[in-house]
Amino acid sequence: MLRATITMIAIAAFALIFARAAIADEVKCEGAIIAIDGDTVTVKDMTKHHQMKIEPATKITSAGKPVMVSDLKVSQKVKCFCEKKDQDSMLICTSMEIMRDTP
Repeated sequence: MLRATITMIAIAAFALIFARAAIADEVKCEGAIIAIDGDTVTVKDMTKHHQMKIEPATKITSAGKPVMVSDLKVSQKVKCFCEKKDQDSMLICTSMEIMRDTP
């Protein structure tokens, strides 16, 4: 009985470790768009530049309404939520909101 309990705890611990490793880190940034190159957008916040890939599933909104990637402009202020799968990979933008006070 004790051996079965310890085995179940060990299996649960390993499953938790592997599940955590598979989950991408979420990165939030808020700043101005400084470059747009195809499906790659660079946003500068207070401390650094964030280069991110815009995918077809990325939700881009302005004043709560959906907009297209082609509507993005350099100098617009945005708030982004991105995923980073591992240390060396590029950020994948999951959602971007264009702030109201920008053109």
